[in-house]
Amino acid sequence: RALQYLRRQVGTAAAEQALRAYRDQHRSSMMARASEAFRTISRGVYKGLATQPEKESEVLIAIGADGGSKVASELSRGTRFQLYLALRVAGYHEFALSRRPVPFIADDIMETFDDFRAEEAFRVFSDMAGVGQVIYLTHHQHLCEIARRICPSVRIHSLGS
Repeated sequence: RALQYLRRQVGTAAAEQALRAYRDQHRSSMMARASEAFRTISRGVYKGLATQPEKESEVLIAIGADGGSKVASELSRGTRFQLYLALRVAGYHEFALSRRPVPFIADDIMETFDDFRAEEAFRVFSDMAGVGQVIYLTHHQHLCEIARRICPSVRIHSLGS
């Protein structure tokens, strides 16, 4: 029984280590892409993302261009939305690496972005469109104008009332 118990414990430890290694490998490429997207969308105010261990989980940290850092929950609402978009973009790219890409759909997520950050978000979307289809839903006409300027090949569909 002791030998059987030991085998189970070693097997469990090996499986946990393999899962941890898989997560770390994929997280690092996803974190790099999320950092790049966050740097772009924030127009360089933030230079990247990192994680910090906290109890049995990790906390997401935004690294400022000035060298300072903030826990994601301490960011302004608009900056958190930019961070979440960067994470979604990174997740989409990771998904598309191993599977046939599905459409990326976002519904008026730029409501807290100023026009400059909206421009950068559309640049990120334009890059994503090289991988798969990006669908952005909005009722803000000025965002359509920004999209036309940043992504000349954009197709805008207006729905009648």
